[in-house]
Amino acid sequence: MRPRLTSGPHRAARRRLAALAGATAAVGLVALAGVTSAWPLLAVPIVLAAPLAGWAALAATTAVAAIVLVVLAGAPGAGALELAAGLVAFAAAGVGAGALHGSERRRLARVAALSLTDRLTGLYNYAFLTDALDRECRRAERYGGAVSLVLLDLDHFKDFNDTHGHAAGNRLLAEVGRVLVAERRATDVVARFGGEEFAVLVPGPVREAAEAAERIRRAVAQVAVAVPGGRDGRTISAGVAQRAPGAGAESLVEDADRALYRSKARGRNRVSVSEGASAAAGETRRARPVGGVA
Repeated sequence: MRPRLTSGPHRAARRRLAALAGATAAVGLVALAGVTSAWPLLAVPIVLAAPLAGWAALAATTAVAAIVLVVLAGAPGAGALELAAGLVAFAAAGVGAGALHGSERRRLARVAALSLTDRLTGLYNYAFLTDALDRECRRAERYGGAVSLVLLDLDHFKDFNDTHGHAAGNRLLAEVGRVLVAERRATDVVARFGGEEFAVLVPGPVREAAEAAERIRRAVAQVAVAVPGGRDGRTISAGVAQRAPGAGAESLVEDADRALYRSKARGRNRVSVSEGASAAAGETRRARPVGGVA
């Protein structure tokens, strides 16, 4: 999905930065008011800056603290060297806390990515797709715009597995996954729907989804993997649907699934558009089989 600069995480980071700036200023005012012993409290916002709001926040907070300490260094009885050493220690602690936080955040991001992707193909999995579908349908309902879905199913994949074995079948699924990634637009979401089924979520009208499905169909027809005695592959069938006004994600999936069934029933290796949207986008005709694969 496309990130927005005004998204929740960015707003939350700005709020945390404002809180840190306020804490730094408050400690600074207390220290400048004559409570010289309060300056070690500057360690709190400095150490928390990087984990809570990023490296820029650490730099900004440390800079404000440095100004406070420079002013305090001119006060009678203040130990300038002690203040400088304290600031360096605070900054180092902030860098360390930020590095630890960044490492843990990257680890959690890797775990999250693994939970949302299919290990065989590297595509998003069914769970991610259903969440993305729901978000896009709610967005379209609130702000307008079209949302379309392509469901794809490899033709005669069971026969391929029975003939060549599951290892060859897995290689074919992985190759098809690479085709989907290569043929998708930046705004599309591609996923493994389950088994030999795939899906493409298109934030746009059914015409664009049908064009994407046809590109994929043509590309998959060129795919072949090494098997005993040569190379073999399978064609793919597709069903395309566009979200109807007021409808949700479940209805969109059902419409695309019915269109996919029509492609299968009419001979496979074709793209069918749901009846509700076919008048706007039409249907692509069955192409000549490639390499003798029907």
